[in-house]
Amino acid sequence: MEILLKTIIGILLFFCGIQDIRSKKVSLWIVLIGAILVSICAVNMTTLSLIDRFGGLGVGAFVIGISLLTGGKIGMGDGLLLCVTGIGLGFWHNLELFALALLIAAIVSIFLLTFRLADRKKTIPFVPFIFLSFLGMFLIPIL
Repeated sequence: MEILLKTIIGILLFFCGIQDIRSKKVSLWIVLIGAILVSICAVNMTTLSLIDRFGGLGVGAFVIGISLLTGGKIGMGDGLLLCVTGIGLGFWHNLELFALALLIAAIVSIFLLTFRLADRKKTIPFVPFIFLSFLGMFLIPIL
C-alpha cells in the first residue's frame, strides 16, 4: 500500500509540475482527486499516526498561510499540494520534502541570477522542485 501511495503522490506531483511550468497554475481538480486517492491509501496504512498526518497537513497549511500573507507571491497551489503530500507522508517527511524543494529552487535561482538568465522579479514555478525533491527522497537511496 505504501508503494501505491508514493506512486500516486509522484504522479500527482509530476502532472501538477507540468501544469505549473506551462501556466503557472495548478488545477484544483487534479489536486482534489489526488487528495481523495491519497486519503484512501492513508486510511489503509498504519505506519503513520493520525497526529503525524495532521502535522504533515500543517506544513501545507503553513505555506497557504504564507501565500495569504504575501498576497499570492507564494502560490496557493503549492500549499495545497503540500497538504496532500502531508497526508500521505506525515510531518517529518513532508517537512523534508518542502525543505529540499526550497534548497533546489534556491540553487536554480542563484544559477539564473548569476548568469543573468533572470532578474529578481522573475517568478519560477515551485511544484517541479517539489517533484524533484520527492524523486530525490524516495527514488535515490543515497538521499
